[in-house]
Amino acid sequence: MRIARLLFALALLLPPATSAGVAASGSETLPTTVMTFNIRYGTADDGPDSWEHRRYLVRLAIRERQPAIFAVQECLWEQGVELERAFSEYRITGVGRDDGARAGEMCLIFTRRDRYRLLDQGNFWLSGTPQTPGSRGWDAACPRLATWVKLYDRLCDPDTLFVFNTHLDHAGAQAREQGALLLRRRMAEIAGDRAVLLTGDFNAPADPGSPPYRILALEGWRDGVALHDAWHAAAPAERAQPDGTFHGFTGVPGRGRIDWILAGPALPAAEAGISRFRQDGRWPSDHFPVWAVFRLPRHPPRPGDEVDAATGASPRY
Repeated sequence: MRIARLLFALALLLPPATSAGVAASGSETLPTTVMTFNIRYGTADDGPDSWEHRRYLVRLAIRERQPAIFAVQECLWEQGVELERAFSEYRITGVGRDDGARAGEMCLIFTRRDRYRLLDQGNFWLSGTPQTPGSRGWDAACPRLATWVKLYDRLCDPDTLFVFNTHLDHAGAQAREQGALLLRRRMAEIAGDRAVLLTGDFNAPADPGSPPYRILALEGWRDGVALHDAWHAAAPAERAQPDGTFHGFTGVPGRGRIDWILAGPALPAAEAGISRFRQDGRWPSDHFPVWAVFRLPRHPPRPGDEVDAATGASPRY
């Protein structure tokens, strides 16, 4: 009898068991998918793999994961307009790298209108003059830039989130290294200690011996931007596959995993993977998309959080 009473008393002291979708504190969590995708610029002379033959596949590959946020690289203005029409429930942010308007490739960020309210946005070039549109840095073959947004999350905490999207140079090793250092400093200046995501095509493998990866994924703390690689949350079966993300329309990856999703400590990744979507033997791009899922605690409804799902309009904003 005494043993039974003792067991009952201990049971009262133990926290209740958690279930899927419920955090240990008892708060509900919401799986939030983020994707990064180099879609290959639309005017490339790729023959049967040119944009006109794969445009619908890009849309299908994105729809497959239903991301709350997705970022694309190598996107030209016409491709951006096409994606904006196809994904009208998302807000699009970004400019052309050549003139800060429509010319040249873009690093665009798409955010669901019904989930996020845009608080601020901006761009900077990876060069010695970051605010000069079209500026080229170090030994870069072409101008490179980063796009960023500051978001209010209507559903989850942290309720303020910064997202950065970039594309490091394919030719200049110095440009990649210096660009990564500049990116880290600017992220610290813009986001401070708030929750942050970094997506992009870094043209460098996710390896400690790679300067951009070391600077951004391993040594971000030097500028107060501690980032972790969401890929570490990938399932064993996913990690057992070749992790390269560039495949040149062959489906056979090489050059290692050069497309990454990095996140600050406030955004622990729960799942991650590489999308190998194709249809009728055709690939959407010469890169595989990379995705990650973050399980974020929901916060109580707040005034003005009710929105129209199609437009993102709310009573107060």
